[in-house]
Amino acid sequence: MEVKEIVKEGSISGTYLVLDSQWRVARNGSPFAALRVGDRSGEIALKVWEITEPAFNQLQKGKVIRLQAVAKSFNGTLQLEANGREPFFQVCREGEYDPAVFVPGISGPRLEKLWAVVDETRRGLQQNAYRLLLDHFFGAEEFRQRFTSAPGAMRIHHAYRGGLLEHTVGVVTLCQTAADSYPEANRDLLLTGALLHDIGKLDSYTGELTIEGTDQGKLIGHLVLGVQMVETAIAAIQASKGEDAFPLTFKMPLLHLILSHHGELEWGSPVQPVLLEACLLHHADHMDAEAAKFREALRQHPGKEGNWTAYNRVLKRSVYLLDLEAEESGEQTS
Repeated sequence: MEVKEIVKEGSISGTYLVLDSQWRVARNGSPFAALRVGDRSGEIALKVWEITEPAFNQLQKGKVIRLQAVAKSFNGTLQLEANGREPFFQVCREGEYDPAVFVPGISGPRLEKLWAVVDETRRGLQQNAYRLLLDHFFGAEEFRQRFTSAPGAMRIHHAYRGGLLEHTVGVVTLCQTAADSYPEANRDLLLTGALLHDIGKLDSYTGELTIEGTDQGKLIGHLVLGVQMVETAIAAIQASKGEDAFPLTFKMPLLHLILSHHGELEWGSPVQPVLLEACLLHHADHMDAEAAKFREALRQHPGKEGNWTAYNRVLKRSVYLLDLEAEESGEQTS
């Protein structure tokens, strides 16, 4: 049974990936485990009461388990429950499961369309310096493979294989519209910043079944890592084609866009946007990330029943399910 099929109370069985595992103690002093398990269709909370420490130690993040539990409603949301005194799970060994079942990702025609946007955008730039820089990255097959499989985040938005590519294209598309709406903005600078704003995430995350932060990502952060990658690429271009191939006047504004794209100091940007292009990039990045949170909440809504999703921990609210087709149908039949 996939997570998306868990839509009512009752016994369930299935094979799931442990996404989070915490040891806790109830008010009565009894230990229990608070976990989240999932597959590519979604995730769900799992509470294991009266669990022993040896059993808990087997239920660590990244493990794939065959699970037998009971779905129960708690505060209006379904969760799984199991008794730790009974044999309720079995840890799967490598080779006993298909990783693709647990790792959501983008493939096929959708992937090809995303890459078409990237390549058409970079080919359409007028400034040779920016075209050279983008070709340095996106013209290299190894880089494209890494970019194809990279997540856009660990948990908050686009947290799946291909998420970085999907988010980047979303930001690029918004910036293309912004460039049309605000002709004062330098289109080439804005679109180059959109394509490169999150490349530091390639060195920030790792993992096959679960997404983990690297030491680099935790200690330095993807904004600074991205700037370092761009500076290294520019230095390589200048070494092979001369200093004039990438003037400082092109370099500094681009670095500013990467460093300021979170918009506010408290949101992780070392500097706030001071260029129109940086302002537009920040809002495009924020808009795409926020929209992704709502889309994920809708995707995980089981059964598509009712007017509201379950409480979403990321958004800190439930999402209303708009059904204008039903409203229109009702008006026509009345």
